[in-house]
Amino acid sequence: MLLVHFDLVAYPLREFPKASDLNITFKVVWTPVASGLYYIFRPRSNKLTKCFYFAAWISLLTLIDGLLAAYTDLVDYVHFHWILMAIVLSFIFLSVHSIASWFFRNRKVFRKEASDR
Repeated sequence: MLLVHFDLVAYPLREFPKASDLNITFKVVWTPVASGLYYIFRPRSNKLTKCFYFAAWISLLTLIDGLLAAYTDLVDYVHFHWILMAIVLSFIFLSVHSIASWFFRNRKVFRKEASDR
């Protein structure tokens, strides 16, 4: 929302133009699903594999967003660059990872609740 508020990114085609300046499909559906899939399928091996996995996700999503901005009217970079989108996506993914890791830090609690049923 901050990117739209400060006129860095515009979404000419929106689902609810009177309610929000955001494209709901991208920011409310696609980004949480992508960050959830990133967290679920993250590798649990060495740090190099984790860094490569992170870089691959960010690169793929930045590429998709850049292609949408270049070849469709769904996204319009007003005062924005694809590198900044990669930074924003990195911040979102790292935030999701840290919050989910904090929430699931004690796995014994979740196993106990599942076995109580």
